[in-house]
Formats: sequence, C-alpha cells, structure tokens
Amino acid sequence: MGTSSVKAALGEINHINGINVLGLSRVPAAGLRKGNIIDIESTARSIDNCLNELERLTGIEILSAQTGFSGISISAVTNHAVVAVGNPNNEITREDKERVLHSVQNIALPPDKAIVQVIERQYIIDGYDGVTDPVGMVGSRLEVEVVVIIAATAAIQNLQRSAQRINLHFDKLAYNQLLVAESVLTPAEKEMGVALIDMGGGTTEISVFNQGSMICTSVLPIGGDYISKDLAIVLRTSIEEAIRIKEDYGVATPEMARDDVIINARNIQGSDVKQVSQQLVAEIISARIMEMLEMIFTELQQLTYLDKLAGGVVLTGGGAKLKGLIEAMEEYMDVPVRLGMPENINGLAGDINSTQNSVALGALIYGFKHMEPAILETKAGVTSVFHKVNNWIKDLFS
Repeated sequence: MGTSSVKAALGEINHINGINVLGLSRVPAAGLRKGNIIDIESTARSIDNCLNELERLTGIEILSAQTGFSGISISAVTNHAVVAVGNPNNEITREDKERVLHSVQNIALPPDKAIVQVIERQYIIDGYDGVTDPVGMVGSRLEVEVVVIIAATAAIQNLQRSAQRINLHFDKLAYNQLLVAESVLTPAEKEMGVALIDMGGGTTEISVFNQGSMICTSVLPIGGDYISKDLAIVLRTSIEEAIRIKEDYGVATPEMARDDVIINARNIQGSDVKQVSQQLVAEIISARIMEMLEMIFTELQQLTYLDKLAGGVVLTGGGAKLKGLIEAMEEYMDVPVRLGMPENINGLAGDINSTQNSVALGALIYGFKHMEPAILETKAGVTSVFHKVNNWIKDLFS
C-alpha cells in the first residue's frame, strides 16, 4: 500500500516448492499521504478495488493477505536478550527460542508507539555467534540480537480498520523493506553489505543489510510526488498531467535533455495547451532530484559507512524509473548503484517485472518462506496428488 497506488499479487506454490505468479493488480490509492492513512473509508475502497481486480484476473477469491507496512512513523532500534536453556540435557528447544524472543521485545515504548516486527539478526550460544536457528543445538546460555521495527500505534490500527471494512484478514504484517529485499536483493549482497532504497510516491525507505539481515532502516517523507507537484506548480497544470510529462519526457539532469524536444502541456482545466521545452522540465526535475539525493545521502551516512558496503546501493520503487536517476545517484554518492528489478521470482511477464511492483512480488516470496510448515506440507501433498493424477491421465491416453 503506497501513497500513489495499492498493489496486490497472487501466486501459487508449484511442485518444486517455487512460486508461480498468477496475477498482479494495481489501482490508484486514495486516503493516504506520505504512506499514512488519512481517510479510512477511501483507503478501504482502494484496497477493495485492488483485490476485486486481482480476483477478476485470477478467478480466485481472496479472504486474507500478507500485508506490507511502512510510513514516516517507522523507526528501528537494536536490542539484545539472554536466557538460560531450560532443558536438563542443554538441548535448545523451540520454547527456549520463544522465551528469548519474548524477552527481547521488552522495550520501554511510549503509549503512541507499537512494535510492528522483530527481525532476528543472530543467535549466540555460550559465546559462539552467527547462529541462524538455535533449535536442536546444545548450550546452556542462549542470546539473541534483533532489530525491532517500531511505528505509530494509530498508523497500524488505521490500516487494520481499513481491512476490517472489507472483511480482509491480515495473515502477517511485515515491514515493506523486508518484502522488497526478497524480490530485488541477492544473497551475496545481503551478506557482504548493501543499501536498499525504495523510492515511492510519498516516501523513500532506506535500509542497510549486512551478514544476511537488515541492520538499520529509516523512512524519509519524500518521493516521486515531490517532483510531480513542482512540475504542476511551475507548468500550471494538473498533478495527473505533471505525472504524464515526468514519465514520458522526464530526465534526472538538464544535460540529458534535448533542445529540440517540445512538450504539449495541458492547463489545470484541460481546456488549453501550451508548449514547453524538455530542457525546462529537466531543470525543474533536477532541482528536486538534487535535494532528494542530498537527504538520502545524509541519511545513509548516519546509518552506515557507504565505503564498507561491497554491494553498493540498490534503487527500486516507482521513483527509480526516472531516466538518468541511477547515473545521477552514482555520481553524487560516489558508490556503485544498480536498478533493483524483482528478478528473484519466476514466471513474470514484461509489464509485471517492474520496479514499482517490487514490494507486492517480494511479499509472495516472503509469505512463502514464512508459511507454517503444516500448510506447506498440505499444499505440497495436494500438488503431488494432482501431478500423479495428471501423469496417470497422460499414460492412459498415450
């Protein structure tokens, strides 16, 4: 759910425990500003329209969803907890793991803040670190290091109430950057160190991954709408027309503009047309891009040391589509920057495999990875039966 649009994707688990994308829908968002809900009814209608479109595309009724969450109220803190292993033979059980995870969430929070998610960075058993899952291992002392994602309580409740309006159940609520990372980052990047930037319409999310997990994150109240509004004001046109001009003719720097390209811009009422040069449009866009890059670079410097990130920067989101933005960011930050496409999932058509769909497609992968084992076994069993029946029919008619 973004400031500009609401997106939903539906997939199925195949016989090799991969994901086939069945459909993806995208509708304009209403009732959101800078990632926060300001009108529950309008937001609920947007979600409903998006899911209805997805149901129409796939023929499958949707009752629940893995849901991404973000907004300018997001913050992150690191925390650490330790418990004694309860088993007499020192074998660490699932109960021990749950106890230490429960303990690490004991954080003093103001009443208007709530925990969205706890990201496990590593477990430490009797001083030995780097453990990803301690269950079944032996030790007397179990520690955990986590990153706790915190948001405004009201923001979470408003999202839940919007879903309740249309009888939609949330299976899980996950921070958007974790979903994006599933679709655009490689395991090597997450291990060696990478900065992930998701530039949306009203917000830009920044996260740093290292040693396989997220270590810090923040959300800036800037995005593609920042540019569109400036274009609309200077060109005296509507937001919709400004977005069209930005998408069709926009470039990140004036040097990329052509003097001979003339653009027809409609006025706010749409009744009159005036001509503007691509050079003028580029100058308007460039001024805002430089401001945004400065804010992003300053935030990254506060989060980490860029020169220590072997993977450099990965830029994704709808705002990443602006022509020349990758090159401008690379020059400004003096680090390698690549475009983050959702390439970690199979069966994508060309129009679906876009930076603006990184969150929705990443949610499919994330939801699959965090599905309950019993459900996975059931689905795999059903798939296996279908394949056996299918092979039997083939043999029968061959």
